[in-house]
Amino acid sequence: MGRYEKYPVRDCALLMTSADDYFWTFRQAVSYYDLTMINYIGFHDKGTLLAGGCGDTNGKPQIQNTKYLKEAFEFGKNLYVD
Repeated sequence: MGRYEKYPVRDCALLMTSADDYFWTFRQAVSYYDLTMINYIGFHDKGTLLAGGCGDTNGKPQIQNTKYLKEAFEFGKNLYVD
């Protein structure tokens, strides 16, 4: 990988929310996560959960009206299942 630093091997996951659900909303963050956390540092990727459309930037959060709370709960439950 060409890096000089030695990092302890760890697991990592990316969970993000956003008010909008445009296809490009998470693109830069996911790219950065893949490049730095997985490819450069060498952490083990445990998965990604991207929750778009969770509210209005000028109003109340709407995540409780989406499927993402349940998905996040299941994601967490299954992180280290044998």
